[in-house]
Formats: sequence, C-alpha cells, structure tokens
Amino acid sequence: MTATLVPVLLLCGALLGPHGLVILTQPVLSFLDPAAPVALVVLGIAAAMRIQIVGEEARQHAVSAALQATVTAIVVAAGFLLAPPGALTGGALMPAWTVAALTLGIAAATSVDVEDCILPIAAGGLLLAFTRETSGAGALLITVEGTMIAMVIAASGWLLLSRTSSIDEHRVSTFGSALLLGGAADYLSMSALLFGFTAGGCWQLATSAVREHIRRDIAYVAHSLLALVLVVAGAHATFSIPVFTIAAGYTVLRVCGKLSGSWIASRALSTTPVSAHHLLIMPGALGVAFALNVVRALGDGFAPALTIVVIGTIASSVIGTLSAREAEA
Repeated sequence: MTATLVPVLLLCGALLGPHGLVILTQPVLSFLDPAAPVALVVLGIAAAMRIQIVGEEARQHAVSAALQATVTAIVVAAGFLLAPPGALTGGALMPAWTVAALTLGIAAATSVDVEDCILPIAAGGLLLAFTRETSGAGALLITVEGTMIAMVIAASGWLLLSRTSSIDEHRVSTFGSALLLGGAADYLSMSALLFGFTAGGCWQLATSAVREHIRRDIAYVAHSLLALVLVVAGAHATFSIPVFTIAAGYTVLRVCGKLSGSWIASRALSTTPVSAHHLLIMPGALGVAFALNVVRALGDGFAPALTIVVIGTIASSVIGTLSAREAEA
C-alpha cells in the first residue's frame, strides 16, 4: 500500500464514521473492533519480515533509523509533557496525559521507513506494560513474559508449517497463529504490534521455505487488514477545536523531530545514508496502528490521542508530498 493511500483511508473512515455520514455506526465499530488486534499482529509480522539486518550497510541503516526514531519520540513526548493539556485547551483532555504524551511520541517516531519501527514497537509494548504495573521491574517482566508467549506461539506455528505441504494447510497454520497471537495480546491488554513483531522476528530464523510461505500468506491479507485498521482508526476519531490545536502542535513537533533526528544520525553515523527528508516526514501507518492499539488496550478515554495521531498523520503526509514535489522541481 502506497503512502498516499494512508491519509485517504483515514479520511474515508472519518467521513463514514459516527461523526460523519454515520455509515460506520458505533454498533458496527463494536463489531469490527475485535478484528483490530489480529490486524495489528499481521502488521507487526509484516514489518518484522521486511527488515533486513544482514550485511554491514543494512545494520548501519537500522541503527540510523532507530536513532532518528528515538530523537523524534523524545522531541514530541517532551514537548507535550512540558506543556500539560490545561495550558493548551483550558482543561483536562485525557485521563492520563503522561501516557497520552508518550503515546504521541512513540506514534510520531514511525515513518514509511521500515527500520524505524523497531524501537517504537518495543517502546510501545513497554508503555502498555507500565499502565498495568506500578514498578519498572514489573513492567519489564510482563513485557518479557508477553514476548515469550509470542515466541511460543510462533514456534508452534513454525512446527506446523514445517510439517504441512499444501497451500491451504500453510495458510491455515499462518492465520491460526495470527489469530492466537491477536487473541493473547488482546486478553492480556498488551501490544498486539509487539506480539506480531516478535513472532515475525522468530520466523525470520526459519528455513527459507517456511519464510516464503509466511511472507506469501501475510502479503495475501496485509493490505486488506491495513485498510481495515486505517478506516476503523479514522472512524474512531473525535474531532474538536482543542484536538485540532494539539494536533497542529503534534505535526510541528513531529516534523522538527524527524529533521533533527536525520541531522543527528548523519553526524553520528556519517557513513550511513540518510533517507530523503520527505520520506522521513511521510508517516506511514504504524503510528496510527499503535495509537489504535492503545485505545483498544486502555479504553476509549484515549480516543483523543488517536484523533491527534490521525490528524497529524494526514497533515504530515501533505507536508511530505509537498516537500517531495519541491525536491523534484
């Protein structure tokens, strides 16, 4: 799916949702919501299966992308933590502003570049664990336990795939593993993206035949499920003047963070090629997917954070497209 389709699908979801033409009503969204964790797992698997870490150049690119993502997340999260919602809107907007600010920072860190999703997915898993545990050690422990569960499910799927021969059996095994991963993440209120990414990372170690079967099966449904995630996210968005105000600040901070991260990475890792600025600014879909994951795990009280990410994604896509045209001119 091209980057230009991401804002289009978000706008379609907002137009069809409860605050638009009311085609996707609340009962319809409630019916579609249980499919979201499985869709997020598939996105995590697809991201992990696309990452290349073989070779010095690929590893340097991954380090550069992770550094860019870290700088962006820090800039966005710090900007909102230093300016509480009361200063921006005249009143409290979300039940846990610290969690919401960190969510915005993590979502802003992702772009269309695959490698820069590694750190945000890991940080997002830790953030959701911190909302359940009061201590850092407890949050880290529950995150490790969650990744171990994902690894066990991935190993069982790997075993089944290695013992099957027909295409239909392969698809049943792959999709069965994805359903189990999504159900486990949803039941534990953990990050479905992290569960999927962990499973995809395990399957990267499988034999070439098993990897190709998984890539083929995931590619078979990835675009459809990504479209579902974006449309549902757009439909869940609740628009208001305060939210637009914060979304404008989010967009500015995200662009500043991406450009600053690019500059720092180019200085710290001078031999690593830095992506073009318009590719860094283009947000992709994983940021929206993570924000939807937070709403699914923590409740509708965080819907404004999802709305901010949706608006910021659309605005960043416009900025990235304009900068690409200027570069081509």
